[in-house]
Amino acid sequence: MCGSTIGPLIAAQAGIKTVDVGAACLGMHSIRETMGTIDLLHYERLFAEFFTYYPELTENLLSE
Repeated sequence: MCGSTIGPLIAAQAGIKTVDVGAACLGMHSIRETMGTIDLLHYERLFAEFFTYYPELTENLLSE
């Protein structure tokens, strides 16, 4: 999803679970933001772990 501009609006209307993760260089205002190249590696690892454990995360979130 996007940042605080339209991310919450889309998330509210999507009808699915959403996660708002800001990535400055990948955002629409990237000309005003900076990001290190190592950040992309961290995002890759974050998303890999998230999707690896998604079934477990979903089960835990729904049971609480």
